Amino acid sequence: MVAPAQTLAVYNVPAKLLDQFRGCDVIVRSASPQELVDRLKSVENVRVRFLQFSATTEDTSCLESCGTGIPLDIVLHDPASQYQQLYSYSNLLDTHPIRITIPVVPGFSKAVKLAISLQFAVKLDVQQPDEALLRELESVLEFYLHRSVVNQSIEFFHSLLFSFYRNEPASLWEITEKDPALVRYVSAAGDEALKQAEERIECHGCEFLDRCRSYFKYPDANYNCDGIKRVFRSLANAAAEVKHDLETYTATEVVAQS
Repeated sequence: MVAPAQTLAVYNVPAKLLDQFRGCDVIVRSASPQELVDRLKSVENVRVRFLQFSATTEDTSCLESCGTGIPLDIVLHDPASQYQQLYSYSNLLDTHPIRITIPVVPGFSKAVKLAISLQFAVKLDVQQPDEALLRELESVLEFYLHRSVVNQSIEFFHSLLFSFYRNEPASLWEITEKDPALVRYVSAAGDEALKQAEERIECHGCEFLDRCRSYFKYPDANYNCDGIKRVFRSLANAAAEVKHDLETYTATEVVAQS
């Protein structure tokens, strides 16, 4: 059984083990909204970053009056078949910020577009997409960058776009909340996953290493990153266009006021 250490990390813990993490920053997860409510009421002295539960047909109204203001992360496991369940979570927006975590699997774009239309933020759970999934991922990126209806963030796009705009390095491991130095995942058995991200030798010299940090070389180190580089390049180009437009607008305003 894991013993929480003095660390700045956040522990992603199953609800049934919450009482072992008193005094810690936690992400509390469960397949049952009611279990989340019951555990929050019974355990004190924990700092809850957000509550996480799998998309479910179970009644979620119990969350409306519990933990008001605590963000909710709703995880879809099969977005192509579960996306219509998103409608049932709209009532929770009155009391909680909501993010939908969506795996990048065939048909995931339907869930992304519906989540955005319902005013939910989105986090893409992406691993090593094949060419068909890359095309779908690029269509979602196009939607994020150019559709005026998008007024919520879609991660990892959002953080990387700002990273390119500010010309600052970033970490895709951190953005996706998979950096074990920051988020410690605790299994149902109480075991803590401590696998560290390591840079791959073949990534040295890649123009996007200071942001990807070999993220797309796991689990298969032989994965071809050419398609992912297209995605990164599109984000870099979009950031450059935004910066140019803002600089042009600012220069025009200065001339107009002089």
